[in-house]
Amino acid sequence: MGDTDRKIFVLDTNILLHEPHAIFSFKEHDVVIPMTVLEELDRIKDSKRDVARDARVAIRALEDIFKDATPDEISEGIPFSSNIDATGTLSILADYVLQETVKAFADKEGDNRILNAVLYLQNKRSPREVVLVTKDINMRLRAKGAGVRFVEDYRTDQLIDDVQYLTKGFQKSEGAFWEHIDEVETKTLASKTYHTFDREAIDPTFINQYLIDESSDFAGRVATSTVIR
Repeated sequence: MGDTDRKIFVLDTNILLHEPHAIFSFKEHDVVIPMTVLEELDRIKDSKRDVARDARVAIRALEDIFKDATPDEISEGIPFSSNIDATGTLSILADYVLQETVKAFADKEGDNRILNAVLYLQNKRSPREVVLVTKDINMRLRAKGAGVRFVEDYRTDQLIDDVQYLTKGFQKSEGAFWEHIDEVETKTLASKTYHTFDREAIDPTFINQYLIDESSDFAGRVATSTVIR
């Protein structure tokens, strides 16, 4: 696939709340996350809303990818992890420094910044297709009116035919998480804590899936038979 064939997908905040691991869905294409989306996820993660959990999972997934990246690499785009079948890149766009060319919303400055980010990329990265992905139908309509050429909903049928079988990217613990663990070996390397225990305690689960315990705000990522906190 040539560079002009690779699309650039800009994700709205509601996409990562709908599917926290949506960044991995675009395979050979490039994904851009506006800084405004990170700000909105940060506000939501500490709220009492049901989507706070999804916001935390999305933030942790992004942190796992960017944790060792330099500022230049983050803005230019870094390849997705080699353990998934994807050849595209992920980057963060500092949309707050861009000149505002459209103001489609009178009361939603964040949405305006995201739209301006898409228009900026559409102009800068031409002739590549720049696609805004959002589940907000009003955002899609106003984006078209503002001059965004490609706007899409997030279609899970791109990945699987029946959405009832689509994993959310996390598994919620029934009751307190550690009550289900009989023996655990814990060690800390750098800034991460590794817990090693019998995998039967968390089956069925998958590599890179997150384990969530809302009673204690514990969240860990599965890596082989080890949970990384």
